Amino acid sequence: MFQAELLAMMVGSVLLCVLARRRLCPGTVYLALTLAALGTSYWYMSLPRATLLWWPLWIGLAALSMRGRRVKAVYLCLSGPLTPILAVTFLSGRWAG
Repeated sequence: MFQAELLAMMVGSVLLCVLARRRLCPGTVYLALTLAALGTSYWYMSLPRATLLWWPLWIGLAALSMRGRRVKAVYLCLSGPLTPILAVTFLSGRWAG
């Protein structure tokens, strides 16, 4: 689960840079506060769960999926194999540490 926590922090940091570059202040402030609150602790335990609340990420992915078929195909190719892996991780109790 530690890899998922680091991946979530990396995705959040990239998203924060994209939002700041596009000067989208509400999303930038929201994400910066979330990353600061969860990223300054010793453990990033809640960071993967917090990605569900990152509305700029999901709105951005939805906007990208409306632009072309390739984004939809990439999303389906990634989410298909990841869904059973994450489901087994959750159902076995390993998501909690």
